[in-house]
Amino acid sequence: MLLKDLFEYEDLSQEKQSIIDRVSGLNTTPGTPEAALLDRIYRILGTEDISTKISTAFTPAMSDETTLSNKAKQQHKLNLTKIILNLDSDYPAMNAFLKRMEKGGVIDISQLTQPISSFNKIFNGDPVAINAFNAFKLYGVGQRQKGPGEFALAMLSNQIKLAAVGDLEISGIGKVELKAETTKGGGRLGDSGASQEQQMVILEKYAEYIPSLIDYLKQGGKGGGGSIGLGEFVVKLNQELPITGTQDVTDEEGNVIKKGISGPEAKKLRVQIASELLTPTFKTYAAAIASKFAQESASEIEYEYVKQNFEWYKNRDGFDAFLLINFPRQKTMTLGSGDDVATARKNNQLVNLSISIIGTKSGASREQFAQMSMSASKVE
Repeated sequence: MLLKDLFEYEDLSQEKQSIIDRVSGLNTTPGTPEAALLDRIYRILGTEDISTKISTAFTPAMSDETTLSNKAKQQHKLNLTKIILNLDSDYPAMNAFLKRMEKGGVIDISQLTQPISSFNKIFNGDPVAINAFNAFKLYGVGQRQKGPGEFALAMLSNQIKLAAVGDLEISGIGKVELKAETTKGGGRLGDSGASQEQQMVILEKYAEYIPSLIDYLKQGGKGGGGSIGLGEFVVKLNQELPITGTQDVTDEEGNVIKKGISGPEAKKLRVQIASELLTPTFKTYAAAIASKFAQESASEIEYEYVKQNFEWYKNRDGFDAFLLINFPRQKTMTLGSGDDVATARKNNQLVNLSISIIGTKSGASREQFAQMSMSASKVE
């Protein structure tokens, strides 16, 4: 089917000709490989599936318009056509890519169900498909609150849809929350936690037991912003409220100003402090995290923290699976439960959770939530 054949359809002719005229440097003479490629790309972009996705992604959210205008849709088709035509590939490779697109897409959905996978596996080793995914990753970001990679995934498979509420709907998985790393650091498991001011009011109630910790925070804490990371917080609790033996509270000269409390009492206080700090943010999920503060291992506390953080977030947003994509490392991770997340952390597949139990004044509402960042470990 050549370009001239599409002009039989009057409703497409003007739009198609506009694209032909505006794609610079393209030989559109009927019968040439370039003309055939353009024809196939345009036909793919004109399918009901992709047209619907374009409308879903780009119809203004705050508008009286319920559908995307033809002019706006035309512009997106032009943009997408240019992106595909500019992919670094030879004709046979582009031809193979378009054949797969014509059959429904270039993504192996079964690989997206795996705990860990690679772009190479997901796209069946097709370099053009991988290039296309990378080229599309930022397309549409910021419109209708879409994040990196959302439109790209939907664009490249008829088994992936942009959800009306949330991120994606993937065949065989369900509603999927997507967090993509395009540079360093991934998205967080939440966005609205307790303020630093609220947290400090809680800690002040226990000033007689943790005076050094409170003084440290008042002097700026980690980085001068009055914050403290989860691991550092546990270390300081271990110093002032150890669960074995007793620890007297002393002044700067070493004079005892308060006799230390026993291990069982310290355990109870540690759990109580953690519960009061975390309940405003995590509600009923805070109890399981707080219970882990009855021991001194920061890593064990962190495992439970990220597990419950995930379950809280999943319950809040109502998704079936959580998909992480790391573009620089060309890999993905799919997590369905808090146990999956804790296991990924234990296996060092997730790194730098960057949890601040007391956040900075400007970022406290986000910093209490775990940041999802994949490690550089290779995919088998």
